[in-house]
Amino acid sequence: MTTEFKLAAVGDILMIGPILTTAKQAGENKYAFKPIFQHVAPLLQQADLVIGNLETPLAGREDRYTQPNARTGFSMFNCPDDLAPALKETGFHVLTTANNHCMDRGEKGLVRTLQVLDDNGLAHTGTYASDPGADNHLILTVNGIKVGIVSYSKGTNKIPLPQGKAWMVNEVTPATSSKTADHIRRLAREVDVVVACLHIGRECRHYPLKQSRRLVNLLLASGAHIILGNHPHVLQPAFLTKNGRYVIYSLSNFIATRIYRNPATNCGVIVQLTVQKDSDGKVKVTKAAHIPTWSTRIKTAGGVKYRILPIRQALAKPEPGQSAADRALMRKIWSRMRPLLASKTKS
Repeated sequence: MTTEFKLAAVGDILMIGPILTTAKQAGENKYAFKPIFQHVAPLLQQADLVIGNLETPLAGREDRYTQPNARTGFSMFNCPDDLAPALKETGFHVLTTANNHCMDRGEKGLVRTLQVLDDNGLAHTGTYASDPGADNHLILTVNGIKVGIVSYSKGTNKIPLPQGKAWMVNEVTPATSSKTADHIRRLAREVDVVVACLHIGRECRHYPLKQSRRLVNLLLASGAHIILGNHPHVLQPAFLTKNGRYVIYSLSNFIATRIYRNPATNCGVIVQLTVQKDSDGKVKVTKAAHIPTWSTRIKTAGGVKYRILPIRQALAKPEPGQSAADRALMRKIWSRMRPLLASKTKS
């Protein structure tokens, strides 16, 4: 008997300061995040498994959630806990947490983030509150199909991990890629489907680095069925192999402010995959679709707010509150990005 499930995946959930400012409820210490996702929630809720990359700690209330790191020069993020139930209600099942901002509030912030996710029924993988040993991944059963999910980051923005606790974050570098491949091979023996989520590459590049391509090819050869890339904050190519393996080098941002004044960072994608297991136990991705999205500011009755717009829908029917200039820019950027997601098959 053939069984299948629908997987949806999005890129970086990056709650930078201005987004928090516009989501704060007047006169209250509460944040309304759910409306940000209202246009895309129905698309995610069609899937049996929804994965996103949480690129911010949930480290507790602060006066300033986005702060500079004087030592490294990188921005450091934090976000109110209200984000977790909003993501749950939007349709997310799994959040990957291994990324370059996972240590922005140190060990305590990392541990607290995982507790908040647990409290809101959101599964997670990539960072750990206690030593996971060989179980540094997540295993779920979806429609009777056993799915293993791994999450790796290229680093933590030069914030060191606590001494003796290298296990807190799954990290991958060219020097450790063989260890990551061993992890994929080990997991492939335990599950039907392996999903590898990689936070790698260079920001604002539309084509992957040579070392990123090498890592992806190594993990495909080691047993990964699906590879989801993040970190560049812009879209990078996607392809489906002839034997039913799927790769996207960068999903770009799901929600973020415009980064480095580059409008391509407003354009992301919802990946929709159909994963099938046949009666012989063979697994393949039989269908891959891409829904482009636009993360932007629009005028609402409550003031200027951030929203994620499905681009095709917003082009077919103008979104109330979106300026003509922003709509024209959205059309222009999507026209430039579309070839990256054109249907491609590789051997």
